[in-house]
Amino acid sequence: MKLISRDQPLRIGIAAFVALGIFGVVVLAVSVIPFGAHTYQAELTHTAGLRASEGVQIAGVEVGEVRSVKVVDDHVVVTFTVDNDIELGSQTRAEVKVGTLLGTHYLSLSPKGEGDLPDDTIPLAHTSVPFNLQDVIDEGTNAVDQIDGKLVARSLSVVAETLKAAGPKLAPAFNGIERISRVITQREGQIGDLLEASRNISDQLSSSTGDLVQLMEQSNLVIDELVRRREAIRDLLGDLGSITTTINQIMDDNEAKLRPMLRDLDAVVDVLKSRDKQLKGALHSLAVTARYIANATGDGPFINLYFPEVIPDKVRCGPRAGC
Repeated sequence: MKLISRDQPLRIGIAAFVALGIFGVVVLAVSVIPFGAHTYQAELTHTAGLRASEGVQIAGVEVGEVRSVKVVDDHVVVTFTVDNDIELGSQTRAEVKVGTLLGTHYLSLSPKGEGDLPDDTIPLAHTSVPFNLQDVIDEGTNAVDQIDGKLVARSLSVVAETLKAAGPKLAPAFNGIERISRVITQREGQIGDLLEASRNISDQLSSSTGDLVQLMEQSNLVIDELVRRREAIRDLLGDLGSITTTINQIMDDNEAKLRPMLRDLDAVVDVLKSRDKQLKGALHSLAVTARYIANATGDGPFINLYFPEVIPDKVRCGPRAGC
């Protein structure tokens, strides 16, 4: 019998550890490597709320998933996957859009151009986001520059003179505003609770987005099924109409025969009403009789009957003979 050497347990342990490591690498690769999909990147000015694991869509159809969002220099690089059967041309554009009112987003792609996408990357010039703070500031600055200061000053002077003339009329309005402000101050705690409750409701709706989407999808299935069954429902209603027409026609054709029958039926009902007490008495007697019959026949396949002697004892025995 061959003895196990001291080095064999160590070798077995190392082999098991290596096998577990290889298994972990395979599992990680399966979860990370996008099989059946191609990986692309898009440069954005900022994330606009886009997060990893959100969808990638083309013309409203989901074709991939956002894998990561990271900052590179002064912009953001989004790594995403697209199904292998989707070809993105050299002029492909990408835009971050809001998916629902609850705050979900998705990356919308517009394939354009010929050839392949250079470096599998959509450049910053071909991407857009829902809003850009710098663009807002630039547009606001241009709008402020175009304001005529002298015209604004004259307008404010006219407003001041108008308010001075309407002072007695404006005083009650300002008093009302003051009372509203006082009520808001006094109810600050309740308003805070209301806002907190609103925030909780919003969080609950946000966490239940999947359930709401599933509910809407099921509602769509019900509506689609009703649409498919519309012809059957229409035929059923048509058949019911035909049946009603046929019944009316039968009633019209047999009215002469049905009228005497209905008249005789009314007479029978009147007779039964007039004999109500007799019928009740008969039913009561019938119930007693039925009970006795049930008692006589309920012991088995025979009838229990009792017949007393026809000849009395005095006649049969006689005064002298005795019994």
